[in-house]
Parts: sequence; C-alpha cells; structure tokens
Amino acid sequence: MATALGLAGDERLALPDQKALIADFVALSQCSDAVRRYLAAFDSGYFTDPDGRTESLDVVLPPAEAALLAWLARRSPTRLSVETGFGMGSSAAAIVGSRHAASHDFEHMAFDPFRKRGTTVQSYLETSFGGRFHRSWDRSEVGLGKLLCERGAQSVGLAFIDGGHHFETVMTDFRLADLLCCNDGFIVFDDAALPAIETVINYVRCNRPDYAIAHLAVPNTTVLKKIAPDNRDWRAFKPFPVEQREDWATRTNP
Repeated sequence: MATALGLAGDERLALPDQKALIADFVALSQCSDAVRRYLAAFDSGYFTDPDGRTESLDVVLPPAEAALLAWLARRSPTRLSVETGFGMGSSAAAIVGSRHAASHDFEHMAFDPFRKRGTTVQSYLETSFGGRFHRSWDRSEVGLGKLLCERGAQSVGLAFIDGGHHFETVMTDFRLADLLCCNDGFIVFDDAALPAIETVINYVRCNRPDYAIAHLAVPNTTVLKKIAPDNRDWRAFKPFPVEQREDWATRTNP
C-alpha cells in the first residue's frame, strides 16, 4: 500500500495515501450504517435519519479527511476518543461509525457549545450508539479540562481539533489534547492550511520532539502521533515560524 510520509519524510508516521484511504472508507460503509449515511449525506447535501427526518448540511467533512479519521479511529490505543467542535456532525459520524465497526468497546465525546446545527446527526448517534457517544455543551477549553480531571492524563487515543479557529483557542485545545493523549495516540488538526492553525503546528514541529508529524497528510489536515514522553527541560523553548497570512488565507502552494 502506498504511504504518505510525515513532515520532512518522517517515517515514524506512515499513513495510507488518499486513494487507499477513500477505498478503505467506502468498503467500511458496507458494515457501518453511520459511515454509509455520511457518504450519502456528502453526495446529497442532506443527512437522513432512519426515522425519515432529514437535515441540510451546510458543511460536510470532505471524504478524504473523513476517511483519514476513520482509519486512525480504528487504531486508537484507548477506548476514549474526543473532538472539539461538532458542527453538522459529519466527523463524529465517521469516527463513531468506524470505531463501532472495529469494536463495541469505545466512547466518543464531542465538545461544542453551539446548539443550532447538527441536531439530526446528533440524535441519530445518540439513538444508535447510546452511551458510547456523548455531546458536551461545554466550550472545548472547559470540557477538555474537566475530562482531564475526571479521566486523567493519557486516557485518549484520538483527538480531533476542529473547534474555535482563533490561534489561542487552537493552542489551548492542543495543549489539553496533548495532556490527554496516550503514547501512540493521535491528534488531528482540521483546517491545517489556515495561518492560525498552521502556526500552532509550527510550534509543535519546533518544540515537541515527542510527536511525529504528517503535515497536510490529506488536504487541509495534519496528523500528530505521540511517540515518546515529553521530557523537555523546564526552560526549553525554540523559536517557531508565525505565518504572515491573515484570517483564513491558505497557502497558494501548501
């Protein structure tokens, strides 16, 4: 199987290429109702609940990114996975559907305080997966902190960061996800080509040797894998590039 190497050819985090990821995801839809409904929603623009309710999706995670999340979710080293931001629920459907296909012993939590979108997908996930899926109305900065107190460090095997897109919010989400992430666990950034998010990734690249990085492993998505304990000296700091693009300006050639 072809692989996409991490940043600077980092062989510590080899991932299937985009074509292989999508093929695997489509095959997964044959045994996962949640994945099948995600794919149908991407094609139609509507998520359809088994009871017939539909919801128009103004934002749907691209299939390559959903497929990458599904591949990582099935390799989560712990039963607990989390995401910041729920949006229309397409990432949660991909993660929960793939985790259920791999094992019934899992738990997925989404943190998002905004109540107006994704209600049909949320209802479907709660009905279909019961206590294995939970949406918290806490802001991610609060909810992840609570989770750290309740479950402890290294309790999460996969964290998907797609909440607030201000630099300080993304950095806070990363730091809390870092404390929660177990050895060999994954942290995934959505919108990784945007300047605020890419600046956080630059910090990790320059200051966190305990992570392997696959930057833009699929379009707009970056994966970190925790490969060692954080054993930095308390004084450690290395300068890192701050992207000079403003707002949501992406790279011309990522």
